[in-house]
Amino acid sequence: MKRTLPALLALLLAVLACGSPAPTPSPDDGAAQWTPFSVGNFSVELPAWPQTKSSDEQAIHNLSDGAATVWVKTWPYIPRLVADNVSKWAEGNKKATLLSEDVTPRKARLEFTLANTLNTMRLSTLLLYCDAQSYEVTLGALEKDFESYHDIVERIAASASCNTTDRPPQLTSGALGMVILPASTESDSFDPTAYQQALALARKSGVQVSHYYLQWGDIEKSPRVYDWTVTDYVFEAQSLEGFQVSVVVNVIHTTVRGRIPSDLAGLPFDDPRFVERLDAFLAAFAGRYAGRIHYLSIGNEVNNYFAAHPDEVQAYAAAFDQARQTVRAVDPGLPVGIVFAYHDAETSGTLDIVRTLNRGDFIAFTLYLYNEGFHFTRDPALIGEYMDRMLDLAGGTPVAIVETGWSTAPELDGSEQGQAEYVRQVFAALAERRERIRFVSWFVLHDSRRETCEDNALTFFEPGTEPDPAAMDAFVTFICYFGLRRADGTPKPGWDVWVQQAREYYP
Repeated sequence: MKRTLPALLALLLAVLACGSPAPTPSPDDGAAQWTPFSVGNFSVELPAWPQTKSSDEQAIHNLSDGAATVWVKTWPYIPRLVADNVSKWAEGNKKATLLSEDVTPRKARLEFTLANTLNTMRLSTLLLYCDAQSYEVTLGALEKDFESYHDIVERIAASASCNTTDRPPQLTSGALGMVILPASTESDSFDPTAYQQALALARKSGVQVSHYYLQWGDIEKSPRVYDWTVTDYVFEAQSLEGFQVSVVVNVIHTTVRGRIPSDLAGLPFDDPRFVERLDAFLAAFAGRYAGRIHYLSIGNEVNNYFAAHPDEVQAYAAAFDQARQTVRAVDPGLPVGIVFAYHDAETSGTLDIVRTLNRGDFIAFTLYLYNEGFHFTRDPALIGEYMDRMLDLAGGTPVAIVETGWSTAPELDGSEQGQAEYVRQVFAALAERRERIRFVSWFVLHDSRRETCEDNALTFFEPGTEPDPAAMDAFVTFICYFGLRRADGTPKPGWDVWVQQAREYYP
């Protein structure tokens, strides 16, 4: 965290160290007088005490009756992360005692004491998620006086709310989706603050479905031992913003096998050891996130891989059938499918592979209208015809388009104006077919930095492969500039078109 809660609480200990006596409040001291406080979508009722200055730079409101203090501040994290930080700090601090904690995804309540040789202070903290951050409301008083503030603490907690009114309607078909990447930061490390802000921005723009990629091997680093740290945060943050979540587990990653546990590398897809471990992982995953995951795909753009490995199709079909049964036994309402690259299926002659593997509860496609060499010289209005061909190929299987977009890279004949026009055409085509397509997901919210794109491009090649430099440069450019917003967070014209079209799209 940029500034930890324990560091801020040290300010209180400094006050206690002075040893100055505090007046004992009477039950009527301000208890019957209340005033509303609001900022953004957050609101709370607070006692009508005098405002005081705070040495805490994060405090946005500070009140005191002389014996107790109430402050409001914000944290750029979800409530659980703040609460976990406080709990860990209290465990390792002899002067602190955590008395109680009640943590849910949207709200957390903590009570703890801080002591020194002269006094003991008791604090009651409420954390509420709102506007892509946590609002903290804390009342602190000396332990000997704290009980007289019990009713005030409870009224504060009961009155705190987040009045978000800009959530899109929940459509059962024809929903709008997006791959939500945050704007780039100077660091390559994951920034939860930027991610939460990106989620909120997408939600406000009308996005209902968040499409997310998961690597099995990043979670199961040793047999049947799972590290859910990242996914716990990601799916909790997405749930807080009200998204339906579409997840693809990259058992196949377009042209190569995805990251799987290292001890399973090289095994056939239908090897009993591979099938058993995949089933165990997916069962654990589906059980842990039941109710938060709404679509699960096993393998991404798999026809591109099988174009070079046609003899593995039947083995994958067998593994998928078993995995689907396993997931549905754990979460019967979770549809399970496979993602195919439709444009490549047409150009590479792998439509038969798509038909063979169309065996899930839904069928997912990616679609990009480019010509040879990733050049965007085609007519954006063709998207409607492609949707019709995907629907025909699917037969009676429900369809989702988990990726589509238009590059703005001039090197590939892309442009920001062309992207804006493609956005218009996507909405027009979806509006005519909204009852037949579960959702259409735009790739992607923000561009990535060139260095990040270069690293990502390498994941599409087998280790040790040395792709042609010119072809590699074109591929890096291809994957790097689909964002409706630039890497620095500034919007492209297509973003404004998306927002306007989404506003008109919803009934």
